[in-house]
Amino acid sequence: MRPYFTHTLEMDREEIMAPGPSEGLAIVDLQSYPAFVGKETDQLDLMAHLQRQMCALTATAWRAPGKNIPVKVLLTDDYRAMERKIGSNQRVFASGWVRTHRGQLCLTHHDRLYDCARHRTHGLLREEHLPKDARPHLLNVPPGVYSINIFYHASSPHGNGYGSTSEPQVRSTIILRHYAFPAPRLVPTRLPGFMPQAA
Repeated sequence: MRPYFTHTLEMDREEIMAPGPSEGLAIVDLQSYPAFVGKETDQLDLMAHLQRQMCALTATAWRAPGKNIPVKVLLTDDYRAMERKIGSNQRVFASGWVRTHRGQLCLTHHDRLYDCARHRTHGLLREEHLPKDARPHLLNVPPGVYSINIFYHASSPHGNGYGSTSEPQVRSTIILRHYAFPAPRLVPTRLPGFMPQAA
């Protein structure tokens, strides 16, 4: 069994994933996110590390309900997708930005990030001492910059297939809005024999 799941996301097509129970989730860029902090790292150190990485556009992190509840992930390059997929009564719970040059993002939970922060040899996609339902999800996406918006919403009183209707269930939708990298700018070159005039 592989230590992680792989998803090749298609534009405007939803995928359901189950990242495992956790008090927090994150999407990080596999190429640029620096996982190692130190063997004496505690949870506060990890939070500070994640805050710095969110500013550097290598990660987006947010609180989770702590239950093993599926999440819906949507990749889009259309700003109207959010309006179509999310009801008018829903609000953004968390948001952030991530930049990826290789097109490999990882949806994982804070327990995995904490483990990697304490052990230099541990990696996000390696087989480590974590339960099988805590396996991370590798998301293959187009390179670019992503605006990430997370919505939590209560289940319908008529049931929605995500568990018992005797108590409210929470489900989240993650929308990855893709922005392509801008084309490289042409560097102006000096014409041969041309000398600027002195003022």
